[in-house]
Order: sequence, then C-alpha cells, then structure tokens
Amino acid sequence: MAKTNSGRFFEDYSIGQVIRHAVPRTVSGGERALYHALYPARHALYSSDAFAQSCGLAESPIDDLAAFHVVFGKTVPDVSLNAVANLGYAEGRWLLPVYPGDTLRSESEVIGLKQNSNGKTGVVWVRTRGLNQRDQIVMDYVRWVMVRKSDLDAPAPDTTVPELKPVLEAGDLTIPEGLDFSGYDFTLAGEPHRWGDYEIGEKIDHVDGVTIEEAEHMMATRLWQNTAKVHFD
Repeated sequence: MAKTNSGRFFEDYSIGQVIRHAVPRTVSGGERALYHALYPARHALYSSDAFAQSCGLAESPIDDLAAFHVVFGKTVPDVSLNAVANLGYAEGRWLLPVYPGDTLRSESEVIGLKQNSNGKTGVVWVRTRGLNQRDQIVMDYVRWVMVRKSDLDAPAPDTTVPELKPVLEAGDLTIPEGLDFSGYDFTLAGEPHRWGDYEIGEKIDHVDGVTIEEAEHMMATRLWQNTAKVHFD
C-alpha cells in the first residue's frame, strides 16, 4: 500500500462531502511573536494583555489573520495540494477570539464543482470552519480553487456553482462578548484617528513598507503547515 499522500484531484470531490483535516494545533504566544516578527503588526489589542483587558477581553487574542493561517493551513493537503490556482474567498467571518492555549482544527464541506472546458482541471468550492477545543466555531469562510484532474477520462460532475453573498451584512458579523471600546486609549494604541476622520476617496501613504525575503516566506509556509507544492518546488 502506497504511503505517499498524493492529495485529492478534481474527480475525488463530491457535493456535500465533509473533510475533517489533520492535525489539530494548540497555539501559543510564540505564534504571535513570530507573526509579529514576520509582519509589521503593531495593534495594541493583539500585543498587550493589559490593553485587551481594558477593552473587556480576558487577555490579548491571537491576531485574526494568524488564526486564519492556522485554520487555512490544515486544509491545504486535502483541498489545494494539486491546485493550479487559488481563485478566491467569500463570506469570511471571525466568530470568536482565539487565545493562547486554544487548540484549532478545521473541517471543510464541498459546496460547488465545475469542470473546466479543457477537461483537465475543475473548480472546487469549499466552506471551511475552524473550531476550538470546545467545538465552538471560531471562523468560517468559503474558498474556491482550480484543481487538476488525475484521470482525464473521469466523467465531469454535474455543475454546481454556489450562490455567495457579494458582501456580508452587519448582522452576519459577531462582536466578541465583553468587548468595550468606551475607554479606548488612543495614545497607547498609537493611532489618533477615529472613524469620523476618514473620507471616501482619501488616499493614505503608508510609509513603512517591508520587503519579505525568501527565508521569511519559507518560514511562514512551514509555520502554518501550508504544503502546497507551489510554495516549495
């Protein structure tokens, strides 16, 4: 029996299929420190327990995108190991804060399939959920990728293209329990501007650009266990 994981190909997916992804991961403050080292993150809420507590949270949560990368990375061996292209995301929601010590795992449901006219590839839509150790959904999102076929003679599935919301309404979003910005310290946050200070069409010159080196790229993909071949070969 072959031990090599060749990943799923387009003909291996079916509508309604639910994939439970390996391997659960317990996140820690080290995850945050490395994320802040890789990217110029300076958000006080995600940097300081004391600041987060002053805003009504129990402690400083893991950065939202860092938590997303953990959840997303779990899906790669099952969804996009044989992908030609990552095509898009929709309906992404962060539903609960992720704190150091939480354990995250991922599940995906196939909600759409469409074989391309060349007969060699097809588009797969999945809805992915990230869950914590209490089986609470901390985030969900839809992703679609173009995936190779292994057997070019495999029959095309019935085309199913999911109807996705162009935008999420405010009622679709979740505010973390206890979050309270009434005493928000703009000085410690390092940002004096508020909602009313911004205008449609205003252009802001962000002067602190960062060049991502190849070593950092490799470190990030390994950190979040993204095994897509395009990142390594």
